[in-house]
Amino acid sequence: MGWRGWSMIAVLSVLGGCGSKGASSDGGARSAGSGGGGVVGTGAGGGNAGAQTGAGGALVDASMPVAGGPACSDLFDQNMLRTYSIDITPTEWASIMAEFNQVATLTASGNDFVVRHPVVFHLDGETVSDATLKLHGQSSWAQSAMLDGTRAKIQFDISFHQSDPNGKFHGIEKLVFDMPRSDWTFMHDRLAHAWLRQVGIAAGCAANARVEINGSYYGMFVAEENTNKRVIAEFFPNNATGGLWKGAIQPETALTVQAANQSRRMTFAQATDLASLSAIVDLQSSVVEWASEALLNNADGTYGGTHNLYIYDQGAQGFVYLPNDTDSTFEWLSLFDLTPFDDHPIYWWSGRAAPAPLPGVVWLAVMNDPTWRSKYVDAIATQLGKWNIPQIQGWIDTWSQQIAADVAADPHTWASPAQFQMAVSTAHDIVAERAQFLQTFVDCERNGTGADQDGDGYRWCEDCNDNNAAVHPGAMEICGNGIDDNCNGAVDEGCQ
Repeated sequence: MGWRGWSMIAVLSVLGGCGSKGASSDGGARSAGSGGGGVVGTGAGGGNAGAQTGAGGALVDASMPVAGGPACSDLFDQNMLRTYSIDITPTEWASIMAEFNQVATLTASGNDFVVRHPVVFHLDGETVSDATLKLHGQSSWAQSAMLDGTRAKIQFDISFHQSDPNGKFHGIEKLVFDMPRSDWTFMHDRLAHAWLRQVGIAAGCAANARVEINGSYYGMFVAEENTNKRVIAEFFPNNATGGLWKGAIQPETALTVQAANQSRRMTFAQATDLASLSAIVDLQSSVVEWASEALLNNADGTYGGTHNLYIYDQGAQGFVYLPNDTDSTFEWLSLFDLTPFDDHPIYWWSGRAAPAPLPGVVWLAVMNDPTWRSKYVDAIATQLGKWNIPQIQGWIDTWSQQIAADVAADPHTWASPAQFQMAVSTAHDIVAERAQFLQTFVDCERNGTGADQDGDGYRWCEDCNDNNAAVHPGAMEICGNGIDDNCNGAVDEGCQ
């Protein structure tokens, strides 16, 4: 999660809460061991909980994150809650904690964790003795470090290929253990990645996991793949060697740093109008990705923000936007912001808590073009057809039951068990509420059926604030009022 959620979360923390968030098909195991089984947690003890069933009573497919999408490593078997054990020497743990708590230093340098700490990694009878751990997280890390005291939770990745460039564990080079303090369901990335993969949007596999550190239960996480060369090869099999940038800036693969790829990215960075964007960006695929984020109710991606994204260069087809860091989805806006399920799918910054995120130049260039705005509306309509409400609500019901005991036993979490249950219930409801709201938006855009609540001549789907007649597309910008009067995503532009 990016910095835009900080002020609301800080306030909520002070108030004490919110009353309203074997071998795989990819390759063999890294080291000797069973490779197939996993410890299924039932609370701090981590006993066997058995396979989980879906809403209709059928087992969730063990080889897929959901019904559809490329197959995942067995590490992401949705029927199991695996326990990963990590051994860290006292000296190395002290070093990790010192790095984690250097809030002022790291925020000044852009939250760039760079140190890889040697650890020993275990799953059942398998051991990786040369694994490394690196901290990660942006505002979610800083909030936890500053506010949570002894309950502060580190987020990190475990790499299996630092000493051996070909090193993998069950086909995976790196496992990311993600759990921001404001994901009270403990499932946002798992849910979002499952649906994204099912509908053909490039995202890594994900599943919940228990983590033990030095023999003690440390907490509940989502274990996931980041978008890397394996994921790219799954979703772009005919062009898997393009450049990949996190946040459209940070190179993610060795190929990415080659001069030709960097030159392409510079061309992308300089594209700020529709003509230049159309020459370098696969806009059709990108608006489908943005529409998918709109369904997920994302508060902090390309939709809902500006920096939590990937861009992938497909070559002749151009750059395509991909999702990243989907932990502020589903009920997040309901618990920590002001637009629970009715975040406007175009003017998503309107109505958000201050300081509200503002859109980037690419979003504005595309949405201000009538043809591409219409294509984005069409993409929302298409993705709504793939948004299977009973299925997704079934995942929420099943997976929340799978992890509930271990969430309650988690010694490093902000959310109480009651808040977990409340967030799960809210997320369950928002799956349907968000879809219904977006359908009314599509109908308004296509059929002219929407109301004009403030009588300014613009229907609600066309207006960034339908409760203020002085605010609408084309309105005069009033300097100094701190409002986006003309719905163009800028505040007080042209003012001295």
